[in-house]
Amino acid sequence: MPSEVKSRFLLLYGSQRGQAQSIAEEIADQAAEHGLVADLFCLTNKEKYNLEKETVPVVFVVSTTGDGEPPDTALSFVKTIKEKTLPRNHFARLNYAVLGLGDTNYANFCNCGKTIDGRLQELGAKHFYSTGHADDGVGLEIVVDPWIEGVWEALKKTVAEMATQGQQDTDSGRSLHNTDLSAASQESTGVSGLDVSLGLLKLKDSPAEASELPKSTSEVETRGTQPAPLEASLTQSLLPLSESALNVPALPPPFLRVSLEDAPAQELSGPVLQEHHQEVSISKAVQLTRDDSVKTAIMLELDISGKDIPYHPGDSFDVLCPNNSSEVQRILQRLRLEQQSHHHVQLELKKDTKKKAAQLPGHVPEGCTLLYLLTWCLEIRSVPKKAFLRALVECTEAAPEKRRLQELCSKQGSSDYNRFIRDTSVCLLDLLLAFPSCNPPLSLLVEHLPKLQPRSYSAASSSQRHPGKLHFVFNIVEFPACPERPAARRGLCTGWLSDLVSPVLQPCGTAQGPLAIIGGAAALPKVHVGLRTGSSFRLPSDPTLPVVMVGPGTGVAPFIGFLQQRYSLTSTLTHTHTHTHTHTH
Repeated sequence: MPSEVKSRFLLLYGSQRGQAQSIAEEIADQAAEHGLVADLFCLTNKEKYNLEKETVPVVFVVSTTGDGEPPDTALSFVKTIKEKTLPRNHFARLNYAVLGLGDTNYANFCNCGKTIDGRLQELGAKHFYSTGHADDGVGLEIVVDPWIEGVWEALKKTVAEMATQGQQDTDSGRSLHNTDLSAASQESTGVSGLDVSLGLLKLKDSPAEASELPKSTSEVETRGTQPAPLEASLTQSLLPLSESALNVPALPPPFLRVSLEDAPAQELSGPVLQEHHQEVSISKAVQLTRDDSVKTAIMLELDISGKDIPYHPGDSFDVLCPNNSSEVQRILQRLRLEQQSHHHVQLELKKDTKKKAAQLPGHVPEGCTLLYLLTWCLEIRSVPKKAFLRALVECTEAAPEKRRLQELCSKQGSSDYNRFIRDTSVCLLDLLLAFPSCNPPLSLLVEHLPKLQPRSYSAASSSQRHPGKLHFVFNIVEFPACPERPAARRGLCTGWLSDLVSPVLQPCGTAQGPLAIIGGAAALPKVHVGLRTGSSFRLPSDPTLPVVMVGPGTGVAPFIGFLQQRYSLTSTLTHTHTHTHTHTH
């Protein structure tokens, strides 16, 4: 068998907000360092792969969304493998591994990964490596990083065995790993307890898969003239980290060329709408809490009359919101691009890029302005991943700043990364202010910042009780100032919505009538929303059945809709029963 076939494996991802795709791309980029080639595809691209006939190992990276549902890109795949007519040996040739992403703050943790894993087992497939369950509630990297570190040895052994056999018979002697890692597999992968809920991970050093960076002489000399810091911070480390040799990730291969053109064109003024997104008016805004309350809760009523938004209690919907305008301006100023904010962004792929399956980002409209790019396209509030920090090292001039960024993205600096970046929700602007000699090109931002995602809210009403209206409730999220983030900030969407309705907000305790706006409906505040489909969070169809409601992680907002729905249904039944009883007599 040709060597390129022996070195190949299939890498499939199912992603809702880009996390699983980003991790899968990271695995694909690292594959070449280990003598492997990853065929990377989204699960929706069924024409690109055939699991029934696959003769190489398969790696799945999948996220979970909503109430434990598969992401949109994995819905069709999950539906297909759950067909009850499939024979028990349908995937008897398949050797696979699963990395599931989830969040223990929500119900049905890693449910999509567990569903795919369990169903493949039922259909005869075999693990070649243990399943990983990464928890975004404590940090995906706690599981993701060691899982990736350990998968390479397992992949190489499995590729070699499958290549020499010529026919895949999936007997247990050929399976290198099962769901519970054996002692031998733990020794070969250096990973134990990949589900973070099972306990702390103990990692073995593996310098062969990382670039070891000793401290530079110039840096030692510089630090030697300074007094020892009393405590660590975002920009300063302590011993032993400050004097350690570092294992840092490989430099992510650049793949975009970005240019700015001062060409006249019509500038976009709002979000790029998908087919299911619609613009609606806010017909009512009421503050539900008093001014002295710990949190500020606001109820908004959306006018959906004449719109195709057939929601039910238990449904959720997305609100498209922009990035904070002052933060966008500060980034432009920091990068010395404020004079080019209305120039048009031109993207093209680098012809010599080494990035696997590189493609232009689909969330950046062709010819949009730089201001639009930072306002509506990129998630500038996202917590920088270690790969982004590694790339920023190359854009930093001052040796102490360069060293600190190396520490924060290194294996040895994982605790500092969690403490000073992840746990404090540090973002791009915070890093640019903390490391003044770091001047990344615009291309690096487009490559590493994820797509700006809509924010999801639960419906807090019933269309039977409020025809043509959709209510939702939110708390204004507050992020107080801290050493890593000197300025306090509010939640991206909740802060924006609060500002949007502040001129018409009805105080707590006032009559909750519709907004009286000079200029009529055209002057009402407007938002762009889209209904999230496929929810199974529903009341029982029999309205006479008693219901116990326990908070599902989304708060009590959906229960308001349930109660309104039950009230409307029972009122209808009571009226019907009374009418029938009177007519009979």
